[in-house]
Amino acid sequence: MFEAHTEEAGFKAVLRPNRSGTLRGVHIFLICLLSVFIPTGVVFFFVGAWPVLGFMGGELVLLYFALSLSNRRSAAVECISLSEDALTVERINYRGEKKTWAFQPQWLRVEVVRPERAHTRLTLNSHGRSLSIGGFLTTDERLEVAEALKRALFPYQSPLKFS
Repeated sequence: MFEAHTEEAGFKAVLRPNRSGTLRGVHIFLICLLSVFIPTGVVFFFVGAWPVLGFMGGELVLLYFALSLSNRRSAAVECISLSEDALTVERINYRGEKKTWAFQPQWLRVEVVRPERAHTRLTLNSHGRSLSIGGFLTTDERLEVAEALKRALFPYQSPLKFS
C-alpha cells in the first residue's frame, strides 16, 4: 500500500505491505475450518483411518502459525520524506528494528529495474550507493511510487537558473 502527501515541508510517503486480513479474521477462518475438520476427522476415526485426525490437526496448527507469521510480517513500514536537504528513507521491520538512510536530492536517481516484467525492483541511487525500497509492493505500486518520487525530486534536479 502506498500513501503519499505533498506538503509545504516537502514530500512524505508511507509504504506498507498489503494485508490480507487481521488476526481476528485468521481466528474466524480457523474456527470455520475446525468446524469442518472435526466431523470429518471423527468419521475417519470410526472408519479405522485414525491417523487422518492427527494429520488434520497438524495441518490446522501449521496453517495457524503460517497465517500468524504473515500477519506479523505485514507490520513492516517504509517512510520516505523529502526536505530541501535530504531524502530520508526510514525502514521499520516487523520486529520494530529501525534503519535510516539519507540521500542528497540533487544527485538522487530513482530507477525501476525491469519495469516490463512481473518482478521489478525500485531503487534509489546516489554517489555509488543504492537502496532498494518497496520490496513488498506490487509492480504497479512500485511504478506509482517511482513516478511520485520523480515528480517530487524534479525541482531539486532541474538545471540551475542564472539571474
